Amino acid sequence: METEKMNQQPASPAGQPPVDRPPLTPLPVEQTPAEKLASDAYAHTTEAAGALRRGEIMQNSEIDPLADSDDRLIALLSYATQIVIPVVMPIIVLLSESSKKRPFQRYHAIQSLALVALFWGLIVLTAMVTTVMQIVPFIGFMVGLMMACMVPLAWFAQAMMLLYYGFQSYKGRRFAVPGLTSFLRDQGWL
Repeated sequence: METEKMNQQPASPAGQPPVDRPPLTPLPVEQTPAEKLASDAYAHTTEAAGALRRGEIMQNSEIDPLADSDDRLIALLSYATQIVIPVVMPIIVLLSESSKKRPFQRYHAIQSLALVALFWGLIVLTAMVTTVMQIVPFIGFMVGLMMACMVPLAWFAQAMMLLYYGFQSYKGRRFAVPGLTSFLRDQGWL
């Protein structure tokens, strides 16, 4: 009986039929640039996690017919030199006058630079968390030991990924790194 009363529309004054009101919709709130950047990063991270779960480390691979042998070599070096001397080669490519005329070189220089920035950001974040965990006596020691074992493996995985991407760019492919490339496009960097 009480549920029937709750489901009924409120009575209108003077016996008029009930008025259907549209549901209230929230007013659109404009995001600040930092909030937009954070929400974009979250969306692209989710996309990248899904792609990596499926085993994809490269998406939308297509051969660029305009890339000549010099373009492909510079793209390869943009990735491969990141293993030994980070950041130098992509910066040289981006600062050179020829990169404005060579979109293939510019694309891969920006992408390799962003990839290394992502790797270094993860390393710094991991180091900070490990340092904070050192406060707790036994757990801190175990976390430090685990990180000491995982850092060489992470560096090796990074090196293999950079070599793989370099090899693909040397074959003349223009590809997307899951999550990262779409983020770079959304920011207007690619």
